[in-house]
Amino acid sequence: MKTRSRRVIGMVAALGAVLGLSGLNASTAQADSQFGCPYPYVCVYEGYHWDGKIVAMFKDVTSYYQYTTPRTFYSVVNTRNDDTVWVQHSGGSSFCILPNMQGGGGDTITGIRISSSASC
Repeated sequence: MKTRSRRVIGMVAALGAVLGLSGLNASTAQADSQFGCPYPYVCVYEGYHWDGKIVAMFKDVTSYYQYTTPRTFYSVVNTRNDDTVWVQHSGGSSFCILPNMQGGGGDTITGIRISSSASC
């Protein structure tokens, strides 16, 4: 009986070590950058691809759109874990980007609004 108990304790300890090393331990989770955009920023890139030049970065949650230099053909990366991003176009339309997602378009971007809501 003692041998069996020692085996079970050894297996539980080994499983704990494996989980800790594999990154499944929730306490070690941390945010990371995406496509060169550091956490917790929202980055606007020149062109359709996220490997282009970052032309604007936003960090603050606001109730209004933050101005960005108008440009056509852009990409937006949201590195935030719990916040959505609203992208405004020159014609007044807008669309939402979920946390840790990307989006873009060919309309002229004029503003970014970071919302503390996790859903659109």
